[in-house]
Amino acid sequence: MSIHLPSLSKQRACLNSRLFVYSFLVLLSCAFSCSAPCTGHIEATVLYFKQAPQGQLAYVNVLNKPDLGSQQNLMRDDKEYGTFPHVVIINDPAMKFKGRRAICFDEFVKQPPPADVDLRELDIPRISITK
Repeated sequence: MSIHLPSLSKQRACLNSRLFVYSFLVLLSCAFSCSAPCTGHIEATVLYFKQAPQGQLAYVNVLNKPDLGSQQNLMRDDKEYGTFPHVVIINDPAMKFKGRRAICFDEFVKQPPPADVDLRELDIPRISITK
């Protein structure tokens, strides 16, 4: 009785081709999903976006300016989304941050909450980025 085993070079070739395909897929997905590099001094991680009457609102967690945001237990679709230490709502009427994972900026203006604000979001600071 003889058992036929594939040669070691064929196994390596198969492994190398699988590794190449996997690496290509990872690079391709990163090319379409990675955020642009940050260019501002204040960096914030995007938690999620919400539609606004004009544009969108970006709910972000500020990473390197903790006095800007406040700790919040966020709800989304009436379910707990999570607790974050430095949450800010960024008004984005032109939707220039759409699809980003991070938003970086240097200058901003604080905004008052709108008259029809959700009471759960009343104490979340709101800003508009100027630079």
